[in-house]
Amino acid sequence: MRTVKITWLFTLLSLSAWAQKFDFAAREAVKLPASVIAQLCHYYEVRDGVSMMIGGEYLYIPVFNVLHRSQRQFVDGVYMFVRSSHDSGQLFINHKGKVSILRNESVSAILADYNSFLKQYKLPETTQMDYLSAIASFMQFRYKDQEELVKSGGLEHLEPKID
Repeated sequence: MRTVKITWLFTLLSLSAWAQKFDFAAREAVKLPASVIAQLCHYYEVRDGVSMMIGGEYLYIPVFNVLHRSQRQFVDGVYMFVRSSHDSGQLFINHKGKVSILRNESVSAILADYNSFLKQYKLPETTQMDYLSAIASFMQFRYKDQEELVKSGGLEHLEPKID
């Protein structure tokens, strides 16, 4: 029953987020402060065990504003960053300069991270729903993207959609 409720919630939220698409162009990337670039690169270094520096400089990581595509300034909101064209992306939330990276290996993991974020930062209900809508849309995009990678042979198996 819980799975049905979660599926229904994501379906409802994705319908309200109809305009959210994840086919970002490079020119839509957000300009980030150096401290945020360092955090994102550190995340990849820890996760993948690969250095994200060349010649003392961090590699470029494109970051996109999920809620407001045309917004190029780094403000409070939900963002997606990608490491390569074969990467479905990763979400993070910026709240007053504090970055919270959301694990996206499963629906329950990303929702647990979002729930922890909400416990730490008190946001208006409308903002909470906007963020949740963006997360739901991203998870549906990510699942479809992984399906395509499996079909093309770029991914061995599809991760479960719902735990």
